Amino acid sequence: MEHLFVSFKVKKDKVEAAKNTITKFVDEIARNEPGTILYNCFQEKSDTTSFIHTMTFESEKAEEHHRHSDYVKKFVDQLYPLCETEPVFSELELICSNKIDK
Repeated sequence: MEHLFVSFKVKKDKVEAAKNTITKFVDEIARNEPGTILYNCFQEKSDTTSFIHTMTFESEKAEEHHRHSDYVKKFVDQLYPLCETEPVFSELELICSNKIDK
C-alpha cells in the first residue's frame, strides 16, 4: 500500500473556491479509482485556510494511475492559483491502524 499526506494553505478569500474544487476532485477519484482505498480532505478548524489531504492506494500502480490522470492535472491547474503556499507532499509508512492492514 502507498500512503501520502499533503498539506497546503489557500488565500483567505479563496477558501470556498478551494473547497468546491476539492469536492469535485474527490468525486472524480471516487468514480474513477477503485485502487484508491481512502482519500480524505481535512480543513483545520483553527485556521480555515489550511488543508490536509490523506490518501491510501492499494499499490504503487494505483497511486501512479491517480497521479497521471487528467482530473489530477485539472485539479492542480485550478487549485494552485488559489494557494497561499504550494502543497507539500509526504510519503508515509503505516505502522499500525485499526482499519487498514499493512
